[in-house]
Amino acid sequence: MNLEINNTLDNKSSKNSFSEELENYIKKTNTSFSIDRFEGDFAICENRETNEMINIEKSLLPEECKEGDIIKFENGKYVLDKFETQKEKEEIKNLVDNLFKKKK
Repeated sequence: MNLEINNTLDNKSSKNSFSEELENYIKKTNTSFSIDRFEGDFAICENRETNEMINIEKSLLPEECKEGDIIKFENGKYVLDKFETQKEKEEIKNLVDNLFKKKK
């Protein structure tokens, strides 16, 4: 975690800035993201809880990440969640299979 703590936290803006940065870090650690696509140096990802789209630098992701993968933020870095990725793929496959079964 890369938080700067000033020795003079008397300044309200410093306290607020620190609090906001800490709050954002904590939120990120409890969130998983789905990689929607890659554009240039960024992965365009969807927050799986809020559906908010965010840009994450590709250099911050594991090299093996691809579109559709689920990632989460653990111990200060993004990691591929292989279990959730596989679970998501199976759910999508089941939905598609059920859709085509109904049409027959």
